[in-house]
Amino acid sequence: MKILLFGKTRTVTRLTEDIAEDLARGGHTVRLFAYRSNKFEKLAESLLMARALGVPLAALMARAVRRFAPDLILAIGPFHWLPPEIFEHVAALSGRPPLVAWIGDVFGAGAAVAARPFDLVAYTDSGLPSLHDRFGFHPPRVFMPLAAVRPPGRSGGPKGEPEGGAEAKPGDGPGRARLARLAFVASATPHRRALLAKVMTPVALFGPDWRDQAGLQRHLRDGRRIGARELAAIYRTHMGILNIRNEENVVNGLNQRHFAPYIAATPVLTDRVADLDVCFEPGAEVFVYDSVDELNLLLDMLARDPARARTVGLSGQRRVLAHHTYTHRVEALAALVGGR
Repeated sequence: MKILLFGKTRTVTRLTEDIAEDLARGGHTVRLFAYRSNKFEKLAESLLMARALGVPLAALMARAVRRFAPDLILAIGPFHWLPPEIFEHVAALSGRPPLVAWIGDVFGAGAAVAARPFDLVAYTDSGLPSLHDRFGFHPPRVFMPLAAVRPPGRSGGPKGEPEGGAEAKPGDGPGRARLARLAFVASATPHRRALLAKVMTPVALFGPDWRDQAGLQRHLRDGRRIGARELAAIYRTHMGILNIRNEENVVNGLNQRHFAPYIAATPVLTDRVADLDVCFEPGAEVFVYDSVDELNLLLDMLARDPARARTVGLSGQRRVLAHHTYTHRVEALAALVGGR
């Protein structure tokens, strides 16, 4: 399948790049049309998206569609970053393929105009379709969670067997000694800070927001921005990965941190959100806590029984590689809109 991918690049999450990478590893032909790159010169960007100039970026996108002749056009997060005229122009092209938006953040009623050109809007959080309905958006909508990038050279593993690859090298799996602590690579929000202040076991915190030491002295803090390679190494070398929901943009949904650590067979400890049971079996493939007291008990249990972490990590790895890669997600979207 030929897929034209529109998305914002060089962000902290690297979502657009991850989707493109996994689709290529899944055997698809991908053309990436990047917009709003963090390194894009601001004046040129503003000119390309200026309504007074006719939104020149729309013409560039239309040219990319005509030249590449994709089977599917997938736009990542267009409600939040682009003038609606851009996709209205693309939607009006004669003989164009299906046009799908994939949205992960909370939005308001004003996004109705941005949603209108699409044949389907997919939401990574099952709580967002209710906003779609409440605001009277025109296109059909579907829940489609986030996912992970499979290791290089792999297509999912026979019968769900664990995979190797760059993020899960020989020697990096359950037989290798890992750091006996959890890691949390994320931005700091009030909810996350408040919870971590009550976590008794030291956690390795990564990211610029954790430079502030107030109330978090027991934890190990690395105040650098973490790149993709280092993130994979953190997932590969720690006993487990902590996940705490971002109360500022999550309704029911999972984030990339629920999936990516399992490429290295590293288990996730997460607070309970409604979408979790859709993707994992709690207790067998993911550790779940409903309160900080339960999280502290889980950390004590893993300190006494590290083999439990390895077992859950391997079970989660099988599930992710068999069902939760970006190729699985995009192929499902293509089937819904009649893409080949």
